[in-house]
Amino acid sequence: MRDSRTVLAGAALACAMLAAPAAAIGDDAPWTAEQQAVIDAVSNGPLGIESDFDAWADGYHADWSYWRAGADAVRARAEHMGLVRDYIESGARVESFEMTPIDVIIRNEVALLRYAATETLREADGEVRVVRYASADTLVRDAGGWQVLATNIVYLPDADD
Repeated sequence: MRDSRTVLAGAALACAMLAAPAAAIGDDAPWTAEQQAVIDAVSNGPLGIESDFDAWADGYHADWSYWRAGADAVRARAEHMGLVRDYIESGARVESFEMTPIDVIIRNEVALLRYAATETLREADGEVRVVRYASADTLVRDAGGWQVLATNIVYLPDADD
């Protein structure tokens, strides 16, 4: 029969093993090639949107929708793309986009990508705006690769808040 120290040591080891993957996520996670392809599909964020809006928009499935946590409804692709196009055409520019993938789950032709991101935008009047958010995107794979089907965002407070 085992003594209580052996049982406690085994339990501690089991807890450590269960906790280890969560601690490793986002810290140089060893993504598979398939997971990396999902990450790559969104890794540029809105960079380059000013010069080729349509190429950026093509990364979003025809049935794509956007939901901001707390909103009463989702925003359909056409409405959202129109708002973004108007914003860019007003003279706003994307200066940088940084993304930290947290998790990628792939089941057949569907993927869930969870990540944290920071966008630095320059408004038409020259003011710089930094937008931080966490997102859970659902992507679908077709012959052309991965496309975003749904975006679910929680906007985060400024670091100074």
